[in-house]
Amino acid sequence: MTHADKWRGFPMYDRPLGLHTDDTDDGRPTVWFTDFSACQPQEHLAGWSLINYANEVFSGQLLHAPRGAAPSPVTLELRLTGWYAVYVWLMGGDAPVPNNEPDCDSVYPHSDGPTLQLSGDRRPSTRFRTMAQDQMFWPGLEACFWKYVDLTGQSLTIAYQGSTVYLGAIQCIPLAPAEVEAIRQSRANPDHKRMIVKGDAYSVADRAMFHEMLRDTDVCAWIAGCEDTEILMLPGGSPGLKAFREDMTDLGIAAYVCERPGAWSSYGVDSPDPRAVAFRVHPEWHCLDRDGTDTHQASYAHPGVIEHMLGRARAVAEIGVDGFGYCFNRDPGLVLFEPVAMQRFQERYGIDPLTLPDRDDRLLDWRAEIITAYLRKVRTLLDEVAAEKGFPRINMVQIVLGNEAANRFYSFDIATWVREGLVDVLCPYPWGDYPDRWLAQGYCDVDVAYFTQLVQGTGCKVYPMWLTNVDRYYGWVQWHVRPNEYFTKAMKDYAHGADGISTWDFMGLQLFFPYMADRWLRLGHREQLAEWAAHDDPLPPKLRFTRYDGRTPDRYPAGTGG
Repeated sequence: MTHADKWRGFPMYDRPLGLHTDDTDDGRPTVWFTDFSACQPQEHLAGWSLINYANEVFSGQLLHAPRGAAPSPVTLELRLTGWYAVYVWLMGGDAPVPNNEPDCDSVYPHSDGPTLQLSGDRRPSTRFRTMAQDQMFWPGLEACFWKYVDLTGQSLTIAYQGSTVYLGAIQCIPLAPAEVEAIRQSRANPDHKRMIVKGDAYSVADRAMFHEMLRDTDVCAWIAGCEDTEILMLPGGSPGLKAFREDMTDLGIAAYVCERPGAWSSYGVDSPDPRAVAFRVHPEWHCLDRDGTDTHQASYAHPGVIEHMLGRARAVAEIGVDGFGYCFNRDPGLVLFEPVAMQRFQERYGIDPLTLPDRDDRLLDWRAEIITAYLRKVRTLLDEVAAEKGFPRINMVQIVLGNEAANRFYSFDIATWVREGLVDVLCPYPWGDYPDRWLAQGYCDVDVAYFTQLVQGTGCKVYPMWLTNVDRYYGWVQWHVRPNEYFTKAMKDYAHGADGISTWDFMGLQLFFPYMADRWLRLGHREQLAEWAAHDDPLPPKLRFTRYDGRTPDRYPAGTGG
């Protein structure tokens, strides 16, 4: 078996040695597990269905369970020795086909497949969503890359997680010693750790969903970012945040927390969250528009707001996180026309700020000074906590808007933050200076060159944020970066000086299909992106059924070709 034979049909980025073909055949064949009637125990297997199938490459009995079933886990003995690249061949289900339309190929499945756990894994892997689904004109099995792993003495446990399962095959491609060494070197190479994931919180569901997905990838940090006190800012230490810190340590990646500085009244009516309660009982904290109308923000010109927010920052820092900062892209407008701000402005400039246009430089500079002064206090607090607890320096992590004009309008003085060490990790979000809160994002790209020029000669690193659209999720965000653009877009960002790439709300991971996540999680390999882009076929491997449940599917349905 040659190198080309064993990797035929699979992406270039899955091949540990890329185009290199020497020393990649160690004499072992590719191993297929296609007959799941071999699963044990038999009494558990009875809760599943076995469906016979065939395609042009292999045949067998797939393991099936419909949505709403509750079959017990089963185990498959692998009886293999050595390292393999493991692929899982599945078909999805639970596609929301509208009104029983007969042409349903364009509807994505909503099933996540089974959970899979090797006997040596700490936790199961749970993300096996495919593009292929059971109501397509061309039904078949789609391959999901799972992992490179030493399978010596390991068994595989297959469990049901609530949605439809069609598990057709486990394919194990043998890895020669040169390939295993390349994998080990890649995992140990700190230059590849360039990806940052941002999520709202770190819940039990997040732990189950992402923990194993992130292991041995190019991710260097996770940002837990929301405003919920119980989740992140509980005095004395949130249990969820402690679990987050422990898991990130286990994965060898940094644990960052970013608070939402402008989210005060947006919790919901009568929210019991301490921050929402504080907003209700302190109307003097509120930001006011020109006519005196309350906004949903609190003013950082008010000492009470500063004290409250510093207390929340301390609660996070005392857990021992690696970084803390703010999602400045969420609900900007942190100082407006409230009396505490206007009085100081008039004392400084001798003019009523209400007589000035919104973009007057004096207004913008004054607000920027207030926000920057607050960040100086945060920096001091983080240093104090680190000294008290014996922690290393706690980085400041700031998510900002996507270009100079947008940050200027909201008085985020990024240049001063960089110069004074008030930001160590800078994640510009793709939001432009445009008067619509939805259209301003996604359509506008981050001005990466602007930010990388700002940080030249400093220790601050820039990780431009990416967005995308996912079926059923964040439909308001346009396709900022399509999966077939991942490699070329990453190359462009790196060419403009980016240190890495970040993603908002798990984009690239949550509800993403494994082939998309597989691509995104490798984008820290800067030196290989050009080769991957040159040989890219941005669709997952798929084999159509030639026989399914005793029948021959129509291989030439109406509409074929467009």
